[in-house]
Amino acid sequence: GRDSPEQTIRDHWPSLVGAPNAAYSHPARIERNMLIVVAAHAVVRNEIFLNRATIMERIRKLPGCGSVKALKLRAG
Repeated sequence: GRDSPEQTIRDHWPSLVGAPNAAYSHPARIERNMLIVVAAHAVVRNEIFLNRATIMERIRKLPGCGSVKALKLRAG
């Protein structure tokens, strides 16, 4: 069938956050309409945090991802 929302986001991650940020982060899973993002570098985590509104707009435009309401960033 269709890809899960997590897989759709993973497939588009470099275009959602930019290639440099995508190299140091990845979308882990969706819990209670929140996308858990693991970032390996503090600068990347901060960059994603500052641009979260724009990133969320892009995510909601992806097929099957309209239910994602927020980003939660974790170190990793």
